[in-house]
Amino acid sequence: MSARTIVSLEESWLFQADTENLGMELQWYKEGPPLGETVKIPHTWNVQNGLEEFRGTGWYSHDFYAPLEWKGKLLRLQFDAVYRDAVVWVNGKRVGEHTQSGYTPFVIEISDTVIFDTTNHIVVSVNNENSNTALPMGNSFDWADDGGIIRGVSLLVSGRTAIDYSKLQAAPFFSDDMDGAVAPYGMLSGEIRLWEQPPHESECKSVKLKVIMSYEEDMLTSKEWEMSSDEGILSFQDIKVEHLKLWHFDHPHLYTVTISLYSDGVLTDEVCTAVGFREISSEGNTLLLNREPVRLMGVEWMPGSNPMSGMAESVAQLEEMLHHIKHANCVITRFHWQQDSKLLEWCDRNGLLVQEEIPHWQTPQDPNDEWLNISIKHAQEMIHRHYNHPCIYAWGIGNEVNGQSTVTVRYFEKLKSLVHGLDDTRFINYVSNTVHENPAQDATGVGDMIMWNDYIGTWHGELDRPEVIQNMTRNLPNKPLVVAEYGLCEPAFNGGDERRTQILMENTREYRKHPAIAALIYFSLNDYRTQMGEEGEGRLRQRVHGSMSLDGTPKPSYEALRRLASPINLNVELVKEKAQVVVTVENRNDIPCYRISGYTLRLVNPLGDCITEHIPDLSPGEKHMFYFTDIPENRWNELMLDIIRPTGFSVSSGLLMTYT
Repeated sequence: MSARTIVSLEESWLFQADTENLGMELQWYKEGPPLGETVKIPHTWNVQNGLEEFRGTGWYSHDFYAPLEWKGKLLRLQFDAVYRDAVVWVNGKRVGEHTQSGYTPFVIEISDTVIFDTTNHIVVSVNNENSNTALPMGNSFDWADDGGIIRGVSLLVSGRTAIDYSKLQAAPFFSDDMDGAVAPYGMLSGEIRLWEQPPHESECKSVKLKVIMSYEEDMLTSKEWEMSSDEGILSFQDIKVEHLKLWHFDHPHLYTVTISLYSDGVLTDEVCTAVGFREISSEGNTLLLNREPVRLMGVEWMPGSNPMSGMAESVAQLEEMLHHIKHANCVITRFHWQQDSKLLEWCDRNGLLVQEEIPHWQTPQDPNDEWLNISIKHAQEMIHRHYNHPCIYAWGIGNEVNGQSTVTVRYFEKLKSLVHGLDDTRFINYVSNTVHENPAQDATGVGDMIMWNDYIGTWHGELDRPEVIQNMTRNLPNKPLVVAEYGLCEPAFNGGDERRTQILMENTREYRKHPAIAALIYFSLNDYRTQMGEEGEGRLRQRVHGSMSLDGTPKPSYEALRRLASPINLNVELVKEKAQVVVTVENRNDIPCYRISGYTLRLVNPLGDCITEHIPDLSPGEKHMFYFTDIPENRWNELMLDIIRPTGFSVSSGLLMTYT
């Protein structure tokens, strides 16, 4: 048996909705035939016929066998997310609860409750009723409030001295005389938090920490430390990685870190995690990725919108939507609430920058210090479990919470300070829909970036957008400006996808004119299920705000987004007298704006032959020309052209004739 065994507990759960509010009277603890219907985790009842509008308590149960060899081990149940308030029993004994946060993972120890060499019984009650002490608060939030065990469940089996979580810092070191795309080496350091032990087991022990760094199949370095576990935190530093490969959205190089824990000479726990060496910073209003000035194009996706699965999405469903984001040439996004680690792992592997947020969505309007405890709990659970993901460039601490109020400003100043104590390596931002009113006093100025939801022409009325942007950059001159949302929300505003496309194109063209704008995040990728939706009923209640329909069908605005977000302008010239096709590849120099490296051009001729050409590295504004000859003129309209990123995603594709 390995030092840590992870047992998936996602199959064969029983579920019953407590529609009559019977509570314990449902007899889930008494002997007799199993109660409820069989379901698979992840699960939500709010996509089931008859339960779409049910806000209350659902009951889940599951049996697992504990072999005798687990006796003396540390046994922990890990829930990746339960929406929202959960109480857990094992073999009839209450072992823990998790409240006020429905999208963060939590772990409960059950070592002393499990009976070995027999079947054990887990019961979980889940309540998704509105709450005025949770985030999101009440019913004023714009996504689905699907109740249930909405993400994975697993059983962790390890030695008694075990790892709770790790926070690893993978820092590249740049030389002043070298190109910012290259860092000669990197340094890995870290903090390992041990699982808290009972007082009778927590006396000081001799602990050995072993850290192995590898890239792909090659082990790069291995180091060991002897230390004391009396404070529950183990720290290491200065593991040097030579010939460093940086993490970038086009080059998402990942290193594997294996952390092994030995107590009194015995291996008791071991975890593997991926890290990426990358640096994200700013100078004035310029955003820097690995010391390179960049201006980025992105889109926000609202998960939980598939009406067949709701918030209980499978990994395949998550990855399908993430693929749509990357196919649209978008490299940056944000989420209004905390996401699944499996989703973030995809972003790590495929190169998508993420701002993950505490779900402070428009409420409370004037938050006071009582909310700090709830908010920092959200931040701790989010950051402790997701710290190692290189895709995360920023933590969001709120969205549209009365940003012009001095009460709000003071609150987010305090919250930012607390979050900074958890992670001082990333941006910490507040997203505002009021900064255009009086930029100097708005709460977004508390953040490291200015983040603005721009709905001029709809929610914000008729204003002069260029003048508004200039006023914002004058009053907030030393931070990058991110347009965190812009788009069209139906049915609140009409015009259909034609107007949505117009807003997307006209706004983007205007934003490109303002150098202080470092990134655009269009809202949204998809029409989305939301409990405050104005269209549809039950599991189809939605807002029509996206460039894809609820069933995932792209609208014309999706292709418009893909064209606008492409870092490359293509020009194709047909030279008849030479029977020659000339393709000019030009790197954009507005938004998006970043160096392209490792891109390829693929041309498929009428015979089906594929010609692949490497595109040389191009800085913004640079271009390169390709010449293709001996192609019959009467077959030119059959040629197919594709530009491929290093990650394999297509930048642009289609018939050559569409580019003439």
